[in-house]
Amino acid sequence: MLNVSGIAKRYGRQVVLDDVTWAVSDGARVGLTGPNGAGKSTLLRIIAGEVEPDRGTVALPRGARVGYLPQHILGTSGVTVRRHALAAFADLHELEARRASLEHALATVAPESEEYPAVMERYRAVCDEWDHSGRYDTEAEAEAVLAGLGFRASDMERDCGELSGGWQMRAALAQLLLRRPDFLLLDEPTNYLDLEARTWLEEFLVAYPGTLIMVAHDRYFLDVTVDHIAEVLHGRVTDYPMNYSRYLAEREERLAQARKAYEDQKAEIGRIDAFIHRFRYQASKAALVQSRVKQLEKMDRLPPPDGHERTLRIRLPEAARSGRAVVQLEGARKRFGEVRVYDGADVLIERGQRVALVGPNGAGKTTLLKMLAGVLPLDGGERRVGQNVALGYFAQDHAEMLDPERTALEEVMGAASIETAPHVRSLLGAFLFSGDAVEKRTAVLSGGERSRLALAKLLVEPSNCLLLDEPTNHLDLTAKEVLLEALLAYKGTLVLVAHDRYLLDRLPTQVIEVGGGKAVRYLGNYEDYLRAKASAAAVATAPRGARAAGPVRASR
Repeated sequence: MLNVSGIAKRYGRQVVLDDVTWAVSDGARVGLTGPNGAGKSTLLRIIAGEVEPDRGTVALPRGARVGYLPQHILGTSGVTVRRHALAAFADLHELEARRASLEHALATVAPESEEYPAVMERYRAVCDEWDHSGRYDTEAEAEAVLAGLGFRASDMERDCGELSGGWQMRAALAQLLLRRPDFLLLDEPTNYLDLEARTWLEEFLVAYPGTLIMVAHDRYFLDVTVDHIAEVLHGRVTDYPMNYSRYLAEREERLAQARKAYEDQKAEIGRIDAFIHRFRYQASKAALVQSRVKQLEKMDRLPPPDGHERTLRIRLPEAARSGRAVVQLEGARKRFGEVRVYDGADVLIERGQRVALVGPNGAGKTTLLKMLAGVLPLDGGERRVGQNVALGYFAQDHAEMLDPERTALEEVMGAASIETAPHVRSLLGAFLFSGDAVEKRTAVLSGGERSRLALAKLLVEPSNCLLLDEPTNHLDLTAKEVLLEALLAYKGTLVLVAHDRYLLDRLPTQVIEVGGGKAVRYLGNYEDYLRAKASAAAVATAPRGARAAGPVRASR
């Protein structure tokens, strides 16, 4: 069992953790949740031994191995992807070498000698340790984990230094998973994973034999992988033995009860106060007044129920109604060097549709979105934009187009209309810019902050068709919920690429699968798409005589 006792940590005047006492049983699967900056990552780093607490202790079982994946890692170079993954087995190789050395000693030391029992005892201990943690086909295991996280066979001998930051994070995650620590600590492991890799990681973590403690901003991922929620709030940790969706419902019920109790007490205090002020100078009421005064003095005042303020709501401005055909590609062709991404693809986006583009990594989702937006020219075919269409396009590199001399508030206010200007501060708050943060110049913002600011800037500009590439990256769970509710209420047309399964189950009305140079449309959300794919696969593998005609849900 992991025991955290009396942990306190502050940075300057900010108290992050305050006398935290918390226990995690062996084999538990815990999701840490709480507002941005509440101390989730700090708690993970203290447990991992990366940060010393100002006060308190962390107690782990003797010999327990802790593995920690931070949000950001230093780049690795000079080693191939394969060798980097295999480094996870360094302790096993050392154990194997010790076993071989002791086997050699047993073969050379006479059984009747005085040192033989001691050598035999060390050999038994090493064999017991090997039986507990030994693995045999480490090469195959490493390749399986790397493949699950999206690495291809051609990537195995690449130098890690050639990889982007996101792929270096995947390589670090692969090494950590292969180590199989007793306590696995993950800080936003899904940040750089596509849907396929997230699904693989879900299955891996569900079967993981050790203890899992994780921060994640993917609601579906949390629901699948954890069975406990630990809420970090106001420096304390509160346990909820349930998944994330049930925790949300229970939290709202608890907050509703707290608000009612607080308002009832406030009303009671008001009534008593009014009685005291009304009769305080009447001698005949002196005893009653004194009784009420003592009643107020003895009353345990309830604190205002804070920490989870009512969810902010934002309304996206819309341009005038567009024509029925919003944007269309006919016979679209696109290639990059020798790679042919699209070869005669036909795509029609109609007014009011909410379309998700899905497909394996590198299939061409972002390329298709850029062609629809008109920022990437076609190598062949035609792009047509409908009547009265006002496109809004968000790409990750839009964060680099911000004016470094303007503050976050100035940047968004500059894009706002007269109607949306009064709501800019609320929008910035929803995207994690509050207080003095709105006065920061964009030049000093982190990459994630710039990406959130670029999205907020887009959302104050009136448009009747939004094209969004990974809009939920760098958003916490609350901000994602705010964005989801705004997009669900949006009356315009929406096309997006996203790797958030909860978003994909709630938002799209259609799914377009890209890959092999084509784009195939499915009706419904992502869950409907998976069901249609599974049904088609079952029909394709069934004996010919057993195949039956069914409804066609996909179209070119």
